[in-house]
Amino acid sequence: MKPFNQFDFKRIIIVAYRLPFKIVRKKDSYYIIQNTGGLVSAILSLSEKMNTGNNEGLKILWIGTGESQLGNVNINPNFKLYPVEIPRKINEKYYGGFCNDTIWPLFHYFPTRTVYDNSTYDAYVTANNLFSQKLQTLIRPGDFIWIHDYQLFLLPNLVRRSFPKADIGFFLHIPFPSFEIFRLFPRLWREAILKGMTGSDIVGFHTNDYTQHFIKSVKRTLGYKIDQNYISVKARICKADAFPLGIDFDKFHDECLSQKTIIQKKKLLKHLSDRRLIFSVDRLDYSKGILNRLKAFEHFLEKYPEWHYKVVFNMVVIPSRYNIEGYREIKKEIEATVGRINGKYSNLTWRPLIYQYKSIPFNELVTIYNVSDVGFITPLRDGMNLVAKEYVACQTDRKGMLVLSEMAGAAVELNEAIIINPTDIEETSEALDKALKMPQEEKNRRILKMQNRLKRYNVFTWTADYFGQIEDIKKEQDNMRVKYLDESILTDIHSKYNEAQNRLFLIDYDGTLTPIVRFPEMAVLNKKMEDKLSTIASDKSNTIVIISGREREFMESQFKDLDVILVAEHGYFIKYPGSNWTDYAEIDLSWKKKILPVLNDYVDRCNGSMIEEKYASMVWHYRNADEEIASLRINELKDDLTEILKNESRLHVLEGDKVLEIKSMLYDKGTIASMLINKVKYDFILAVGDDNTDEDLFRVIPSYGFTVKVGCKPTKARFNIRNQSEIYDILSLFAGQQEVKQV
Repeated sequence: MKPFNQFDFKRIIIVAYRLPFKIVRKKDSYYIIQNTGGLVSAILSLSEKMNTGNNEGLKILWIGTGESQLGNVNINPNFKLYPVEIPRKINEKYYGGFCNDTIWPLFHYFPTRTVYDNSTYDAYVTANNLFSQKLQTLIRPGDFIWIHDYQLFLLPNLVRRSFPKADIGFFLHIPFPSFEIFRLFPRLWREAILKGMTGSDIVGFHTNDYTQHFIKSVKRTLGYKIDQNYISVKARICKADAFPLGIDFDKFHDECLSQKTIIQKKKLLKHLSDRRLIFSVDRLDYSKGILNRLKAFEHFLEKYPEWHYKVVFNMVVIPSRYNIEGYREIKKEIEATVGRINGKYSNLTWRPLIYQYKSIPFNELVTIYNVSDVGFITPLRDGMNLVAKEYVACQTDRKGMLVLSEMAGAAVELNEAIIINPTDIEETSEALDKALKMPQEEKNRRILKMQNRLKRYNVFTWTADYFGQIEDIKKEQDNMRVKYLDESILTDIHSKYNEAQNRLFLIDYDGTLTPIVRFPEMAVLNKKMEDKLSTIASDKSNTIVIISGREREFMESQFKDLDVILVAEHGYFIKYPGSNWTDYAEIDLSWKKKILPVLNDYVDRCNGSMIEEKYASMVWHYRNADEEIASLRINELKDDLTEILKNESRLHVLEGDKVLEIKSMLYDKGTIASMLINKVKYDFILAVGDDNTDEDLFRVIPSYGFTVKVGCKPTKARFNIRNQSEIYDILSLFAGQQEVKQV
């Protein structure tokens, strides 16, 4: 993996709702302070190191809302701010409305708090367009545009429309919910959000769970074809993947050893005396589980009276959205609960709960992290939660232990912590007791493992990983780019054919030798095409393989008079001229009994669809079904089949042109083609196909071979032709026709 500062981008344009700084005025003067948040910390850490490595002079531009004067602020030579102005009334509906009252609660699994208001959605669209307009004045060739978070879901696609070749990334810092939650949004909103996100080259999430939720939503809502994590979007591909946001580990760890922190640490330990410290810090929000945490601490005091006078819980709540009534109510409830617990248990010499409603300076925060015996991090739902990582990084003596909610994205990486369900008050209180009593040797082992992991995948690794994936997806897009056959390419193919002594043709049937028709049985080989194949096959230097998904009987009926090799059922059966059919792979077919009832159910639910049961596979055809109903049913069926086949590791679902086929992974068009290619030393190879199944074939063709895809879809083939009728002209090149014509 390249270091983050050794990529080829000339500039990185960060786009987020807020600029990373704000102006604070005091009397007649003003000063600049840094905003809070994981993204701000991450990017500023990156900018501090921008003058190292090969990309000296690489600049970061940050676009976001903020006061216009921030555009004149000089942060450092590599960092420039560009404020976006959103009218106050629009911003209230955009940020205060659709972002915070609609997206935030639903994506954090609080559907009852979600507000559905079309006027706030309209403001959201307007605001995203304002960001797009600002971007259009700044984008240059060589820029990497990195768009962040839920406030800007629509922006990647808006940029893509104006700059089709731009390098665009999107990263979501909050959870992406399951499809059952996401589908609560009106269809218009769902489609706009997903089309917006897939306008980027790569969509990043904190965890694989969020990635899979997104992919399922794309399949079910937009019906895009997806191969693993690659999403086909018209003539382009987009990748979704997990990139857990890291921290600047050394910055936190080394600060604990600074003289200033050591002095503060001595003062704090003196104040604590011999009491153990439990610590939490959160922004004020219902998703953070603060009330549940207080109830768990109260239950801890009730259940474990031996800890009375021996522990102090310092709970810091950072002010947030206090202008919203709901948040003011949460604050009141928190403070009432804190007062009740302290009123119940405190005395003149001991107060179990110290509550602070304020922001904490960095040095003070690091000191408390370092001294705390327990980091108490229990959100009800959180995209990542960097506080948990910061706490672990600051455990220089490894005397503390982390109690962490399984609902935080960080729990995936920090599984040596004591993982709890934040709604389980009993389990959470027991976890506090366990953390306080844990032997030092065990704490050492657990903390060290987590620290090593956080060192390896820090904020710089995160960025390098993300940028590296951008490079990979661009290479894949180049490989998949459509390049149509022209006269010069045809001349080259014809020339190589004439020079060759041993030639191999691998040709698909449906959609290649014959056009796609409404009913499969109607797709018969016409006399002209048969004669052309016969002429090519008559040359002893030529070997023709007809490689299809069709059954043996059909293949034999169509090619009985031709001297060609036949491959049926995508490579399961093969027949050489003058020989009987043989099977390429031996597989257990008992799985078909489980699949047939499911397919029958979908035939009943989707009028016009049908089942084709082959010897080694099963196919659901929906070409003749209503397009709208079929698009819905196909995604439901894929989900059902995925669930059924999750224990069938050697089976997979193959999506073709208006068909869904269930077959073994032990064979495909590529495996049978590889076998044939390796048998004989061919000096000319031509492979032609039209379907997704032919991508397996194209993948195995040597670099000197020619691969042609029928249609304009992205492909692994070297070349495309626009329609099936051009196949006859191409084959004519090898049937005695000397003149090359543009197809």
